[in-house]
Amino acid sequence: MEAQAYRVRTLGEWEQGWKEGEIVVQHCSFFLCNRMLESYIDNVLCERKGVRFFFPLCGKAVDMKWLADMGHPVVGVDIAEMGIRQFFEDQKLIYSEEVVPAIPGAKVYKV
Repeated sequence: MEAQAYRVRTLGEWEQGWKEGEIVVQHCSFFLCNRMLESYIDNVLCERKGVRFFFPLCGKAVDMKWLADMGHPVVGVDIAEMGIRQFFEDQKLIYSEEVVPAIPGAKVYKV
């Protein structure tokens, strides 16, 4: 395998991938992307309510909405603003956008 296969994408390349529709991992329909999460959710929750979930590189993961609809706080982080905006638009969620003063260029999107 060539070394290029394991190269880390730059921010520009990642954003370009979103613009060109190349980021296909996030393209799930009405069902959950992660069937394993659905299968084992009772084991994860252990009858607890309000369990906090963190989704690094979240993109448009519909699992976030599924968990939030169950009453769990969810935080997703992604470098591509386009994917984050698409998540809220696809889920028909009204969201706010705030600048994070301590981190240049960072924003928080929330419902």
